[in-house]
Amino acid sequence: MLILGISTSSGQFALLLGENNQVIYDSNEFEKDNNKELYYLLQDALKVCNKKANDINHIIVDIGPGGTSRVRTGIAFVNSLAYSLNIPVSPVSTMELAGIDTYNKYGLPVVNSVKSIKGNAYVGFYEGENEKVKIEYGRIEEIVPKFVDGIAHFVVVGAHREQIINLPALKGKTIIDSQMQYGNARIFIEKSELFIGRGLLFPQFVMPVTEQTI
Repeated sequence: MLILGISTSSGQFALLLGENNQVIYDSNEFEKDNNKELYYLLQDALKVCNKKANDINHIIVDIGPGGTSRVRTGIAFVNSLAYSLNIPVSPVSTMELAGIDTYNKYGLPVVNSVKSIKGNAYVGFYEGENEKVKIEYGRIEEIVPKFVDGIAHFVVVGAHREQIINLPALKGKTIIDSQMQYGNARIFIEKSELFIGRGLLFPQFVMPVTEQTI
């Protein structure tokens, strides 16, 4: 099975191809210009791997939250490609991607955050393997203490790590700063079995994570 993975959120722009949980192409290793349109990145990837678009069996895409215009561009591209190839697309949120990546490194629950407007943020909480990521939108100081109530040790990733570590409501908890802004998109390929089962096939389409869709 040839899998295409695309991430355009949270400062990360990556296009990957993989087979059997192995990455065979990562645009960040081959492309110097990450402003290149996804269509041309895909053409480059297929050429390097001696593959054709029709060889792609499944797409996994980062649906945000993140830079709204870039996320929507990535989603529009994969929806169109999946329709033309009649293959499914699996949506994965930025929060889940970062949660899986960070949990694999630390083995602890993960709190993730992405900046928004007017002092608000998207906040994600990933408690471990086989757990569904929780996402809320609002004030950091209100959401995080609720997520980690009863949890003594956790890891922070994302844009508000320092703010979360210094929240008075979390005094006494052990909080590890992962030094990470976002998860590695290579997980789309290396952990593809986690995402394949949620694939959407036309007439269903992948939608971005927004304040309204949480």
